[in-house]
Amino acid sequence: MRTDPKLSVRGLARLIEQVGKAAYNLGYTPGLNPAQWAALRYFDEATLERRTVTGFAQFQGTTKGTASQTVAALVRKGYLRRVGDKQDRRVHRLMITDEGQNLLRVDPLQELSKALETLSQEERWALAVNMEKVLRQLIHV
Repeated sequence: MRTDPKLSVRGLARLIEQVGKAAYNLGYTPGLNPAQWAALRYFDEATLERRTVTGFAQFQGTTKGTASQTVAALVRKGYLRRVGDKQDRRVHRLMITDEGQNLLRVDPLQELSKALETLSQEERWALAVNMEKVLRQLIHV
């Protein structure tokens, strides 16, 4: 094991980068790309108020235009449907269709979940806490 702190920090950064790439690459499946998988997951888990293109764009840290293209593709493919808001006609909520729910049952991110299951509960908790710290530093929150 190296004792130079800069080398170990850089090595850890590269390891995190590789895990991120491997997880991202799991999203390239027939019919969907990683951004579309991320959108499906988001709309499955988001509160009703946040199930909008704007909510998804904010969550992903992307533009409304980019998020809108991703959502439009999922609507075209029949995995999401737009539902008008009864109080504000300008707002459309995005709901997952039955086809979208079926697709989520074979979500490729399950492979990463299986890999994380090899860690103990304490190890997963420590990883989560520390990854959140790193993420907050990266996005300057």
